Amino acid sequence: MKIAVTSSVFAAALRRGELTHLEWLEACASRLDLDGVVFELADLPRTDGEYAAQAKKVATDLGLVPVALDAPGLLDPDRPEAERAAVLELAGRLGAGLLRLTAGPPGPLPPETFARTVAAAKGLASLAKAANITLTVAPAAGTLLAGVADVQKLAKFVDSAWLRYDLPVGDPDRAALGSRDRVLIERVGLGEDVTGVAVLRRGWFVLEGSGDNDPFAAVEDAVGRLRAARRARAAV
Repeated sequence: MKIAVTSSVFAAALRRGELTHLEWLEACASRLDLDGVVFELADLPRTDGEYAAQAKKVATDLGLVPVALDAPGLLDPDRPEAERAAVLELAGRLGAGLLRLTAGPPGPLPPETFARTVAAAKGLASLAKAANITLTVAPAAGTLLAGVADVQKLAKFVDSAWLRYDLPVGDPDRAALGSRDRVLIERVGLGEDVTGVAVLRRGWFVLEGSGDNDPFAAVEDAVGRLRAARRARAAV
């Protein structure tokens, strides 16, 4: 089992200046004993190549895997193609093997928006193949891809081995996917009940949610519960 945390859990502390982005990385390794991290695009203090290289180097020195760069809404077809290409390049500079995506709003005519979103996803998947970075698409309320079935439909139309799933661990609709091979990220909310979760598998468990009050305590608790669930499953 591999556990990572997204920087958005610490967004409030980062905004308040209680810790820097690089200090967050150090804490993930030393205090939280995590396996990897997910960079939230909005939490990066800078997006230039120099800072990306520094963040990658610090993570590597600490033994952390830069799992992914999270770029919500990047599949919105109204966002420029050049922006998607730039974010993909940034993911590569950070050393991230995955680029996490969600869709934009449905728009006034959802079928037309869906067709344009498929075109945007196909173009990005082609760039991702060249960069050797896999895309993971997550359902998100209020977007064109609000549920698991919507993400599955997009994947069918895009038809690319460079597009995979990024799903909530407890989503009841995920059973419709059948094989779990396409699920590369299991999203686990802080405080979520993980009893019975099938943790003996490949892929990453990414902790996410609001850690406004005490993000360190919330993450430590979530990590402990996940590892306890693994021990319980292994003992069966």
